[in-house]
Amino acid sequence: MKVSLDWLRDHVDIDQRVEDVAYKLTMCGLNCEGIEVHGDDHVFELEVTSNRPDHLGHRGVARELACLFDQPLKPLRLDYPEVEKDSAGKGLDEISSIEVDDDDRCGRYTARVAFDVDASESPQWLRKRLESIGLRSINLVVDLSNYVLMDLGQPLHAFDLDRLDGGEVIIRRARYGESFAALDGSTHTLDSDDLVIADGSRAVAVAGVMGGSETEVVSTTRRILLESAWFDPVPVRNTSRRLGLASDSSYRFERRVDIDGADIASRRFFHLLCRESDSKVLSGCWEAIRDGLLDPPAEVPIRLDRTELILGDAVPAAELDQVLCALGFQRSGGDDARSLWCPPSWRADCTREIDLIEEVGRIHGLDRVPDRQMEVRVVPEDREALLVERTKALLEGTGHHESLTFSFGSEGDHRDLEEWWCIGEPWVVRNPVRSNEGVLRRSLLPGILSCVRGNRLHGVESVRLFEVARVFHRRVGIDRPVEKIHLAWVHSDADGSGPSEAYRQVRGIADAVLELLRLGTESSSSTTWNPISTPCGLGVGSCASLDHSGERLGLVGSVSLDGVSGDSWCGELDLGTLIGHSEVEHRYREFSRQPGVRRDLNIVIEDSVLWRDIASEVDAAEMANFEALNFLDVYRGKQVAKGQKSVTFSVAFRAPDRTLTHEEVDVAIGGLMQRLENRFEAQLRT
Repeated sequence: MKVSLDWLRDHVDIDQRVEDVAYKLTMCGLNCEGIEVHGDDHVFELEVTSNRPDHLGHRGVARELACLFDQPLKPLRLDYPEVEKDSAGKGLDEISSIEVDDDDRCGRYTARVAFDVDASESPQWLRKRLESIGLRSINLVVDLSNYVLMDLGQPLHAFDLDRLDGGEVIIRRARYGESFAALDGSTHTLDSDDLVIADGSRAVAVAGVMGGSETEVVSTTRRILLESAWFDPVPVRNTSRRLGLASDSSYRFERRVDIDGADIASRRFFHLLCRESDSKVLSGCWEAIRDGLLDPPAEVPIRLDRTELILGDAVPAAELDQVLCALGFQRSGGDDARSLWCPPSWRADCTREIDLIEEVGRIHGLDRVPDRQMEVRVVPEDREALLVERTKALLEGTGHHESLTFSFGSEGDHRDLEEWWCIGEPWVVRNPVRSNEGVLRRSLLPGILSCVRGNRLHGVESVRLFEVARVFHRRVGIDRPVEKIHLAWVHSDADGSGPSEAYRQVRGIADAVLELLRLGTESSSSTTWNPISTPCGLGVGSCASLDHSGERLGLVGSVSLDGVSGDSWCGELDLGTLIGHSEVEHRYREFSRQPGVRRDLNIVIEDSVLWRDIASEVDAAEMANFEALNFLDVYRGKQVAKGQKSVTFSVAFRAPDRTLTHEEVDVAIGGLMQRLENRFEAQLRT
């Protein structure tokens, strides 16, 4: 927003240095980003926040300066001569009319008429004012409407009355496909969401955005109808963006102009027009106002002690009153300790006590608030919340989207799955909102599986969802639900990658969570995965449970979804209990800078031998310089005898102080193979 210092002096007497004015504006919330010099004038480039449309006019900025420098704001001249009849002997109601068909979007509309208009070149002072802020002069009528816009922040639009069909002004919704030729030379196709100003035959302006070329004021114009209105901000913004049509008017209407400003700006325009030309104005004004729009705003209280608490500095009651009055607020009651104020019409953003405190603070000067030593108390970090957030970040980082489902569900949905987690009847809701939400959930998977199914049936071929939330279990001797934090995740793909790879992916998420909680490494001896042989709601022969020190804490496996093709795999962990067992203290030691050695082993063993048994045997071997064990693959087929399988894994070695020799690794591998042969009759596959 460009603001001329000479122009500001039309509203308030300012004799301070330019730099001091810029500093004061910045400190009160109008950040001055630069100063331009235009002859004897200085123009400020101000950053105006979206909640302060009153700063989009010189008078609004001048009001701030009047308050800051304790100067009176000069009154506006709004008077002008009126005549009852035009040169043809007709009054206002005989040559024009207005009709508002949509008062939801057009809350206030005013129209005045002038004749014997001289739309010639503007006087020097007006051209200079507009040019100082980057606007070019067009003619007297257009220049004055632009001047009032930049002066008061209220958009105006002048129509050539002789080019309005029948002198009618109708504010209505556009007809679908209706064409509109804008002032900037562009042509647009409108739809029924657009509000237009129309005459008897066509749209002549898009309300709040831009006028039309067919009724623009030109040098031959002799009669004008001046529009000054209040349009609802949201429809103006939507129309402007959809059409790609923006203007100084739409910029202000989008931010909500002053409701009372419509009539003031109209009268200010005609005062200047009559002062600068011999134009004549017909008496009277067409006006339509939505019921309740001009009702006074609600009173807002402000307390002295609360003001001091928020600002950190005591503001005397007299100063508080002076600041608010200077900004246009009107005191309506109360006392010094707690007073009541009515905000001005141009401050629709002031509805709470904190808003008034902010007004007092920025004028009082936040730079005047004394520095104080703040009391800082160390609050222990919530360990569980921290680990829950880390777990969510892990799932998001592995390509999952977070799901939020209801805590209530149906007793019949995936009952086997819920009873695997919690044997016993679910907690029943006494007065459920919906019939299918009558019980508290005991597992997260039924809700998240419903989300997955909905996505897949709507054409999403690959779905990765997770949820961390509470479930509600029943325990003997406890007469209320026992809440537990669970983590559930689901992978569903139209093109399955095969059961082995799908299991590894869904199981890998569980292992990553265990590693995050330091349960997958340090506590590996007490954390095991075991096949599930009893019904649990997942695919038979494809699911496994997580046991930690004999406690059932998780499961993974395949699941069938009605009407959904491809593979769907899921997992669920008792995250809260796992967090309770976690050891998240990081203990660092210097890593070895020596090269490592890795050996891939492919052994043939009985099909009944589990990977966890092989891993346990590798750990028990206590091989010198052993570093890591990684599962690679499993194979069953023609090249392996029936009842057996081929398991491929890698074993890594690294010494802390030297480079290992292959002979040393061969000795360790030989000892390991001897153990596997003795325990499982394992043989190296050649």
